[in-house]
Amino acid sequence: MINYKKHLENVIESILHKNGLSFLLVFSPSNIFYVTGSDAPSALVISQNGEVSALVTRLEYVRAVSEMRLGEAYAFTKQDEVSEYEKIIKGDLYEAIAQIVGSGEKIGIVGGSLELKDQLKGKLNRELADYTKEFYLLRRSKDDEEVRLMEQASRIAEQALRRAIDLIEPGVTESELAGEILRVIVSSGAEPSFPPIVAFGEHSAHPHAKPSLKKLMRGDLVKIDLGAKYQGYCSDMTRTFVYGDPSEKQKKIYRAVLRAQEASIDAVKEGVKAKDIHMIAYNVLKEEGLSAYFNHGLGHGVGIDIHEEPYLNSQSETELIVGDVVTIEPGVYLAGYGGVRIEDMLLVQRGTSRTLTFFTKDIAL
Repeated sequence: MINYKKHLENVIESILHKNGLSFLLVFSPSNIFYVTGSDAPSALVISQNGEVSALVTRLEYVRAVSEMRLGEAYAFTKQDEVSEYEKIIKGDLYEAIAQIVGSGEKIGIVGGSLELKDQLKGKLNRELADYTKEFYLLRRSKDDEEVRLMEQASRIAEQALRRAIDLIEPGVTESELAGEILRVIVSSGAEPSFPPIVAFGEHSAHPHAKPSLKKLMRGDLVKIDLGAKYQGYCSDMTRTFVYGDPSEKQKKIYRAVLRAQEASIDAVKEGVKAKDIHMIAYNVLKEEGLSAYFNHGLGHGVGIDIHEEPYLNSQSETELIVGDVVTIEPGVYLAGYGGVRIEDMLLVQRGTSRTLTFFTKDIAL
């Protein structure tokens, strides 16, 4: 079970106490989930002594109370008629926050839009120091239980991919395979991390192709990108196959992408810059004359969100830390022909990494 109390203690020590804050305001569902175990609240107000007040719409109040593992939930409303089981703070969200923080001197904020921050500054009549980067740094380092949930999410996704492959035959559509993936994930007690990508033939040249009624033919490239979200934590994996005997061109592209992935995986460990790992994959593809068709970053962090810090691209100076979970997903996309992407999730460790996704990388189906 996730130790939300430990997450809260880390936030208090690393952000509130370190920076002398009276209160920290936390926005965005994933940030709120990290502290409480629920994404139902609209905002959290964390005090320097560890009190957590979750501000929730009346619509989400019952769900918040049932899901939250710590803190007190309050429904904010301007209505006079409320039920006996609701704890109420009268006013809109901004007024509710103002009532809780009172005359607190130094207030920090995590997440939230520019408009929200401007509204809060006006309501509270003071500046808000932004600690979003510091909060994300805490989220990056996954503990053992978070990793366990991500591994379970990976097993569910692998089962879904296996069942989808069982359906492959001439004439099956991208949408039919995507539907089977969704069915298996949901029936396993999870939800999709994102809508699955299933792309046949020239459609596989679209990095984020949407499943269509396109039918499979022999010789087609088959690209499937999928993930499950289990108890709040995501997985992400891509495999590319050829239905039937692969052509020499397909084998050349596939081997190049696989070599780029293997070389960059070998570099994943604590202290390495994200851009350096990206460039390893890029340089392998350049040797093969394919780097011009590698048109995205090598990978990204995964956790409560499917895309989160750190981002592995040619510009990122971010250094990997122990506990990061990242994807390594080089791809080559030739418009009008097809594309190949191979993706795995890795846990960053001291001096090495550990792969969290396991599925065959054989090219032929």
